[in-house]
Amino acid sequence: QLRRHGDIIQRTVGGYYIVQGRADDTMNLGGIKVEAPPFNVYNLLFAFHEPTKSMLLLPGQTSSVEIERVCNGADEGLLETAAISVKPSGGGPEQLAILAVPKDRSATYDANLLKGKFQRAIQRNLNPLFKVSYVKVVPEFPRTASNKLLRRVLRDQLKQELANRSKL
Repeated sequence: QLRRHGDIIQRTVGGYYIVQGRADDTMNLGGIKVEAPPFNVYNLLFAFHEPTKSMLLLPGQTSSVEIERVCNGADEGLLETAAISVKPSGGGPEQLAILAVPKDRSATYDANLLKGKFQRAIQRNLNPLFKVSYVKVVPEFPRTASNKLLRRVLRDQLKQELANRSKL
């Protein structure tokens, strides 16, 4: 018997699977809820028997994984991205932050240039109302022993960094 595990997974062209992250990770960006839609595990298994590159989410829904998919394609030099939301220290709606890992870790990236690329890609492919508030290039993402992205750790690190900036 199958059990629902709450993760979104991607099938690679070579037939391997990548665990993308929790399906219940939710962001509220200025009143627009960003979350993965509920899905049936049997539909998910059927989708992976089809010769597709990755699982498709239901139309009209946007998740952090979908934002990452779009941002990953915004610049050829990126290995992967992580979309997280952060509450501003002074209050207000959550803001969208994109963290990016370059393929070439010795390369330098202009965060403002990436921010523009991410913003255009999100507006064109997902939702024109989503605003990228912050972009940071990092050498790697924290992961669990099973290689899942630790969004909570990224969110906490970013909150701390932004709080330190606001004190200056």
